[in-house]
Amino acid sequence: MTDPKGSPETGYLPVQYPEEQPYWDGLRAGELRLQKCHDCGKVRYPVGPVCSRCLSSRAAWAVMSGLGTVSTYVVFWKAWAPWLQSRAPYVVAQVELPEGPRLTTNLLGIEPADVRVGLDVTAVYERRAEDIVLLQFEPRQPAGVSAAAGADGAGAGG
Repeated sequence: MTDPKGSPETGYLPVQYPEEQPYWDGLRAGELRLQKCHDCGKVRYPVGPVCSRCLSSRAAWAVMSGLGTVSTYVVFWKAWAPWLQSRAPYVVAQVELPEGPRLTTNLLGIEPADVRVGLDVTAVYERRAEDIVLLQFEPRQPAGVSAAAGADGAGAGG
């Protein structure tokens, strides 16, 4: 198992608890998996033993769309740890999933000045160690624009 203290290359790493294993397995497989209540259908995050809506203890792990919308964010201009030097400034955002939960995460692939509340984002899976993949988000590409297109939306031939 990877040391949660990380290294200068990986930074701090999360501790993986047994009850969260399907979440971490999903990230390693390139999927966002969260608990969904068997009785009322509420998707819950963080992981818990009962549903906060109906108090049912019956739940299953479901694959989420991986889409979301920025509901709030903050820009960190200071690197609070040595491994953040290459990332500063960096954006920490709360992303609301269409399935309901809000997740606190990093936004990648966007300049801090371009972030706004209401920005549509999509999940990306950042491998930080052999057994650790972190959920991050990046701006969703408009329909018809490939990820290979430049920041202005013009592709190589454009």
